[in-house]
Amino acid sequence: MIKSLLSYLVSFGILFLIIHFSQAYLIRQSETTIRFNLWDTNVFFAVASLLICVHFQFFSLVKNLETQLGFIYLPTLFIKGVLFYLAFKDSVFNINVLSMPERLSLLIPLLLFLGLEVYFIVKILSKIDK
Repeated sequence: MIKSLLSYLVSFGILFLIIHFSQAYLIRQSETTIRFNLWDTNVFFAVASLLICVHFQFFSLVKNLETQLGFIYLPTLFIKGVLFYLAFKDSVFNINVLSMPERLSLLIPLLLFLGLEVYFIVKILSKIDK
């Protein structure tokens, strides 16, 4: 259990560092400007995905929830979207038109963290089926 939680933390931490510093490098090289804080949005995506994985690890220990874990996971993307809107409505959603680098700076981290999150959720669900 502790090994799993530590692997989630390390994996999301490493992915966060790779994404954030590669974004910063590419933005400096292309001399574009991003009108919102990349650090904050990347931290949100990393922490939200990490929390989902940690909660599912704990939920997998509850025998009554084992058969319903897949259904519990379904609304997490919607909830994450609502929380993102609430957290960034003044900085990201206040911008009338996002440039393509700004759109990609939101979409790519979202998809990468979501991919890692789904990988860990599938591992949790496959352990339950055995």
